[in-house]
Amino acid sequence: MKTPATRLPAICALSAAGGFLLLQVLSYLRAGVFEYPLDDVYIHLAMAKGIMGGTYGINPGEPASAASSVLYPLLLLPFPGTGFQRMLPLAWNFVGLMALAWLFGAHIARSGVSRGVALFLALIAPFALNMPGVAALGMEHTLHALMVMVLLTGFWRFLRTGEMGAALVAGAVLSPLFRFEGLALSLAVAGVLVLKGRMRAGIGLGMAVILPVALFALFLVSQGLEPLPSSVLAKIGGRYGGFDPFFRLAANVLGYGGAAALAAYVLVTIALLHPATRSDERISMFVLPVWAAATAHMLIGQVGWSARYEHYYLVMIGAALVLALPPLGTLLRGAVLCAALAAAGYYTFVNVTVYNWTARAIHLQQRQMARLAELLPGVPVAVNDIGWMSWDRRGHILDLWGLASSEARQARTAGAGGRPEPEWAARLVENASARYAMIYDGWIEEGIGAQWRLVATLGMHNPRGSLTAYGVSIYATDPDFEPELREAVRKLARDLPKDAELTEVSANE
Repeated sequence: MKTPATRLPAICALSAAGGFLLLQVLSYLRAGVFEYPLDDVYIHLAMAKGIMGGTYGINPGEPASAASSVLYPLLLLPFPGTGFQRMLPLAWNFVGLMALAWLFGAHIARSGVSRGVALFLALIAPFALNMPGVAALGMEHTLHALMVMVLLTGFWRFLRTGEMGAALVAGAVLSPLFRFEGLALSLAVAGVLVLKGRMRAGIGLGMAVILPVALFALFLVSQGLEPLPSSVLAKIGGRYGGFDPFFRLAANVLGYGGAAALAAYVLVTIALLHPATRSDERISMFVLPVWAAATAHMLIGQVGWSARYEHYYLVMIGAALVLALPPLGTLLRGAVLCAALAAAGYYTFVNVTVYNWTARAIHLQQRQMARLAELLPGVPVAVNDIGWMSWDRRGHILDLWGLASSEARQARTAGAGGRPEPEWAARLVENASARYAMIYDGWIEEGIGAQWRLVATLGMHNPRGSLTAYGVSIYATDPDFEPELREAVRKLARDLPKDAELTEVSANE
């Protein structure tokens, strides 16, 4: 029989597992195969494959910082390029989900909330904080959120006992190595140690947090790369406003999922300023670094993109609000609980009706692109979505979006106002000797070469899911390669999965 100390963690973990299983079953039924609802998973797998082959990148002998996580590709090293490796993101995310939900349930048990509220939170928290939805993506965000929860568990122990345990140090150091956003909370906690009179401990922790990140930046520079991963710079630069805090704040508030992120921020701000919270030094000191890190995220980080970037943000705010609940008045407690219920409903709805369909879309689009490349082994290709293509690589991959190419990223954003020069992609393609391209026209726009020949379009029946575009244009960038590309397109068209649609374009069109 479970003791009270393990009952709530177990309930929370089982609730998260149930949500995760539901999403996996729905995804399989909709796609007809197992597939991740995010093509980016395969970028990490490709990076791991490259590391095992002796190159930090997706192409042999060509360094590239296509992964935005320091540690996650290292967890995917075993058996590169095999079906076993392909399942590693699923396994790591399930393990991470169970550990995260267990720790959050234990946090609820320590908070002092009433039994009924504690049970409600244990059941609803995984969905309110989007734990199953993010874990289903197969990315590093669940493990980052887990490290944040490890850090906060150790931090709360320090505030209660004055003892710095292994959890505080490990969580603070490892969190930024899964996602760079973790730097804000880790350094804010180090700052609180200084405020509490633990000067040496706080400075030492801050140095321990910064040193591994700095060493990774030096490693990238030693490879001839920029100190920040190109994948980070590509997703935050150019048309996305760069590091302009006002642009980022507006984008985060007004974008997809912005209302939930803003509501969470407002609630943690109220908790920080509330007299009842401020009268309890331990709780106020716990909420302070969470609020500081949340502010940094809203001004520098991102919200949206399959609701994954703000996952750790929601987890740390959720942990702060759980501790602040007992001293808050009845009205505010009710507001927090209603917000949790609303968030659970919102994330469950978007996961089931939008994101869960994306696995089907990935199978019908990116997987079929990789299959076309399999029919043209050894032929260099240019793409703007490199996941499946880079992991299942049959030749050199030119990344036109710039996650794996600083040159492409800079060319795409180098013009006035972040607008690229005409035919910028065509010049990169020519330099890389890429003989064909598979792209979203809307992503490349002016970069499409005047000499490129449109050979086919790849679409899908009943398009659903969170993709930037549902149609891929397939070009012969080398006119002499057009006959061979057409032959491969026709061969693939005879063996497409249900709902995939490959339409050949006449040479005269």
